[in-house]
Amino acid sequence: MEENKDKSDHSAAKSGSDEPDVYPRNPDAALAELTDKWKRALAEAENARKRADAARLDGRDHGVVLAVEALAPVYDDICLAIEAARVSPEADNPLITAYVEGLKRTKSAFVAGLKALGVKEIAPEDTPFDPVLHEAMQMQETDETKPGQVLLLHRAGFALGKRLIRPAHVTVSATPGKPK
Repeated sequence: MEENKDKSDHSAAKSGSDEPDVYPRNPDAALAELTDKWKRALAEAENARKRADAARLDGRDHGVVLAVEALAPVYDDICLAIEAARVSPEADNPLITAYVEGLKRTKSAFVAGLKALGVKEIAPEDTPFDPVLHEAMQMQETDETKPGQVLLLHRAGFALGKRLIRPAHVTVSATPGKPK
């Protein structure tokens, strides 16, 4: 029994000397260190939140771009159908007029949906040619406008903020050639 008592005395003495001090020797330095660690952790958490928000927005924009790219041909077909019905010899027919009205409403709803998603339609006419937003399909010589003006829109383009989804296809004015 006395052996156990000796062992417990030694362990008590030993544990007292090995344990760290409960109170730091320099409390101001310890406080400064903990404050610095806390500020760094807070800043890292804020940066992680900002990165997550940016990734979420980028993912949303990517999804919108994919949807517009997939649905843009439908928009083009609606525009072509409206134009074909408008120039048709039977354009005055009440059935054709009702058909065109339905197509115009569908086009209007499509454009409203694009705007709700933040997508801007690029449909320039009588504006200067911009190679960033427009793709020249042909050049047309004319005296009626100055060179480099968009004369005709073949296909609308789309942009999401500063991100171009697809350029507008246009005809651009050119200086008439000199007669030979």
